[in-house]
Amino acid sequence: MARIEVRITINEQTKIKNKANELGISVSAYMRKTALNHRIIIKTDNEMIRQIRFIGNNINQIAHRLNINSDMLNYFDAYTQMEEYKQMLQLIIDKIRKI
Repeated sequence: MARIEVRITINEQTKIKNKANELGISVSAYMRKTALNHRIIIKTDNEMIRQIRFIGNNINQIAHRLNINSDMLNYFDAYTQMEEYKQMLQLIIDKIRKI
């Protein structure tokens, strides 16, 4: 067995103890279960959010243009742009999954 020291506030300690007691397990067991079995959700950085919004806006513009002009050239251009955005979104998803 090994120990890990963690610094927390008194308020955090109380909350953790209460949650462990509610579940009928020790604080150590509660800490292990929450640390090992829960996915951590992080805030994405502002640049990533900006890029996702940019992609969404461009997709909306493409859809609008297709609704107005429906010739094959526009479909080809739209498809090409959509494939590029799909690749960019996949890169963002891959980056998020690595975190």
